[in-house]
Amino acid sequence: MLGTVLVFLVTLLILLWWRSRPRNAPPSPGLAMPVVGHLYLFQDSFLDQLTAWRRRLGNIFSLQMGPFRCVMLNGYDLISEACQKNHESLLDRPNNFMHEEVFEYVGVISLDGREWKEQRTFLQSTLRSLGMGRSVMAERIRVEADCLVATIEKYQGEATDINNIVMVCVNNIISGVTFGKRFSPDDETIVYWLSVTCRLFQLLGSSAVINFFPVLKYVPGDSFKYKELKSIVKKMRATIWKWVEKDKRTVNVSDETFEDVVQAYLTEMQRKKSKGMKDTSLNDANLLSTALSFFNAGTETTTSTILFAVLYMVNFPHIQAKLYQEIEDVVGTERAPDLSDKNKLKFLLAFIMETQRFAGIAPLGVDRLATSDIHLGGYTIAKGTSVMINLDSLMKDENVWGDPEVFRPDRFIGDNGLIVKKKEFLPFGLGKRNCIGEGLATMELFIIISALVQKFEFFAENEGQMPSMKPDIGFTKKAKPFKVRAILRKK
Repeated sequence: MLGTVLVFLVTLLILLWWRSRPRNAPPSPGLAMPVVGHLYLFQDSFLDQLTAWRRRLGNIFSLQMGPFRCVMLNGYDLISEACQKNHESLLDRPNNFMHEEVFEYVGVISLDGREWKEQRTFLQSTLRSLGMGRSVMAERIRVEADCLVATIEKYQGEATDINNIVMVCVNNIISGVTFGKRFSPDDETIVYWLSVTCRLFQLLGSSAVINFFPVLKYVPGDSFKYKELKSIVKKMRATIWKWVEKDKRTVNVSDETFEDVVQAYLTEMQRKKSKGMKDTSLNDANLLSTALSFFNAGTETTTSTILFAVLYMVNFPHIQAKLYQEIEDVVGTERAPDLSDKNKLKFLLAFIMETQRFAGIAPLGVDRLATSDIHLGGYTIAKGTSVMINLDSLMKDENVWGDPEVFRPDRFIGDNGLIVKKKEFLPFGLGKRNCIGEGLATMELFIIISALVQKFEFFAENEGQMPSMKPDIGFTKKAKPFKVRAILRKK
């Protein structure tokens, strides 16, 4: 009798699921089982499995991830059509673990609708005013790049893991722009918090299963690292709020100048308050979340890209030699490369772009929510569906790059010697939800990497034993820990 009831209930669940399937939905990799959906079909790593399914199903396919319906978009044409032509229907974020537990549905990453547009517009304007893309910002970066070079020089060619050194350098740029603060490379407090940032990104990857099965939050113990992640976020928010120093800030609503994002934000909050404007998203909660996002994402992704660049220089010494030769020919050794040299250092630019492509730091864009039915690629993405943008499908597309698994900077230089930037090269995403820090990150990569190439020749820790180029994959991709010998070049 019990067996008959169980069979009936399972059959009923399958029928209910089948009837709830959206009409004209993109193909899926197989039968979605009750409760687990398609998760039982994953055999390879997440990205490798997506690549395999793309080959079989095409550039658009559906996945049932636990109780959540998701559509995966691959290839430039579909991603471009979704993020540009249909962008108004894909600006919101889904209700899931990351947005609820980490961002708490506030801040420029997690907000939706009018509030997100207000935050985004204000922050873009503020970053431009602070010198994004101009020499004033370049000078900020130059100061930190010089400090980085001086710190590495102190090791006198001894094998060293430069992760923390680079991370402090990049964070000082972000902290300067955000809080007006900088830290010493030897400051134990900032070194600790940067290690916490690294751990946070690891946990965002390892605890992703809670996105699909929220009930796992309540399992005794901490097998899925939920409690650790929540503890880190709570402590980090408290620390960031201290750095904001709201009560110590002098705000003058009649003064149009400001030194950092926080001061600009507090000034605009006070300006709106003095005008009696209550319908605004500029408030303490959004300020804290945005400052936290700048500190974490702005530090982690740029640091990882610089470390990958050093890793590739070590593994491909002929490329490293060519980079230095170009700098010596164009700039010399008496001064550091600056923005005026950028368009002349074509191989360096190609190397940075190939590093971004090959490393693919952020393989999946932050998920979106379809706020209306979307017709795409001959299929219908139903309202309420989570949509994921597979940027890895652009950076590793064989039809675009020919040999995507080969590290080859020359692919970005045309027959005429000029830089070729293919439309599929989108390390910062596409459309209105692309990375707000793209301009700053691009300047950081050019100034810091050019300074490192000019001053040092990088070697593996042990001669003949090259460090692995296979990344650790969590929420983002990171280089596996490695040491290098940085030998100061002779002038």
